[in-house]
Amino acid sequence: MAAVRERCWQLPSVDRGLLGCLSEQKRAADSATMNKEIEYTSRYQNVRYKADTEYVVRVAKILLTPVGIWPRNDSFLDNVKMFVQTGTMFSLMCFLLIPHAIYTYFDCENLSRYMKVIAAQVFSLLAIIKFCVIIINRRKVMVCLTEMEAQYRDVACEDDRLVMVNCARIGRSFTKLYLGLCYGGALPYHVILPLLSEKVVKQDNSTQLPLPYLSDYVFFVIEDSPIYEMTFALQILISSIILSANCGTYSLIVAITMHCCSLFEVTNKRIEMLLRRKQRDLHDRLVKIVRYHLKAIEYSTMVEQTLSIVFLSDIVGCTLVICFLEFGVIVEWEDRKTLNTVTYFVLMTAILVNVFIICFIGDRLKQQSEKVGETLYSVPWYNFPEGVAKNIRTIILRTSHPTSLTGAKLFNVSLQAFCDVFKTSAAYLNFFRAMTT
Repeated sequence: MAAVRERCWQLPSVDRGLLGCLSEQKRAADSATMNKEIEYTSRYQNVRYKADTEYVVRVAKILLTPVGIWPRNDSFLDNVKMFVQTGTMFSLMCFLLIPHAIYTYFDCENLSRYMKVIAAQVFSLLAIIKFCVIIINRRKVMVCLTEMEAQYRDVACEDDRLVMVNCARIGRSFTKLYLGLCYGGALPYHVILPLLSEKVVKQDNSTQLPLPYLSDYVFFVIEDSPIYEMTFALQILISSIILSANCGTYSLIVAITMHCCSLFEVTNKRIEMLLRRKQRDLHDRLVKIVRYHLKAIEYSTMVEQTLSIVFLSDIVGCTLVICFLEFGVIVEWEDRKTLNTVTYFVLMTAILVNVFIICFIGDRLKQQSEKVGETLYSVPWYNFPEGVAKNIRTIILRTSHPTSLTGAKLFNVSLQAFCDVFKTSAAYLNFFRAMTT
């Protein structure tokens, strides 16, 4: 040992400097690891939790607040405001949809035209269903949003917060894509196409533009000016309200569901950290992981129970809408109407993207839930103390029943459901084409 020590002291100065540098790097790495452990285990405080929560729900809040269905405080004054606002919006929706349905089913003689306009009716009906579901379950939605804020506030470290914010950013990207396609197709359908339509000749040989929604107002006549112009503008306004309600509800669904995915991702990250620290407190850390996992399961179950009717109506309704829009694309293409063809195609693409994103996030939630068990299984739990190993085996057994979104318990919202929507809409399209030829 003395000889070795002597040879070490006789090393050149450059080598001694290199050894010192390596030693410093090792101490720095150990210090960084220790700091990370301290950061994870210490009392971390997310002072930006309100801004994080606002970032997640900002788009939905902007779209749903004007129509009155954004959850508010459960006070008397807020409830009165909500009932007045939602009652007004619901009346306007009925003012547009009911006369339009009466005209379609009793006065429309052209079957091709009937097939095209029924897509707008189904889309409006879906908006009304979502509108009513959010109003009925407003307290549950409020609980989901409150829990989301609490989970951002109580994150254990900055890495957990970044995982959650990254999932929220993905949800925002999905929402922007859908909104761009939906508004890009719906606004020309509601505004530009009516202005470019062939004018209607009245009994006094005067002409006027057709209404955006051809309607039969049974109890009064709207053909005279200025009532006709006011009705024209009112229909465009109401259709914009319906579009905002539909897109806002969709944005809320994506935001909440992606937050569910982030909770399971954080759980997986904490499991992966088990081996990076000493084994003396394995049991305590495993208890914290189990508690966080249970919170993720409970939150996802609450979301599924609150929005299952929306998932059912969205999948079934969008199947019909896609079918009718495909029919509209074919008919307008055969009539060589380029603008109409492009409008129907963009709308069809928007609805397809809508279904795909809903099914994708449902599939992602199920995969992240299953991944908890896979991550635990990959951990060498067999080398842990016997009590800890038994607890890990119990958690693996629990994850064999993954969390998933369902459409009123009738089917799972997954990529398989998206494939079924696409195939079913194509089958209905062939049936309608056979009827019209």
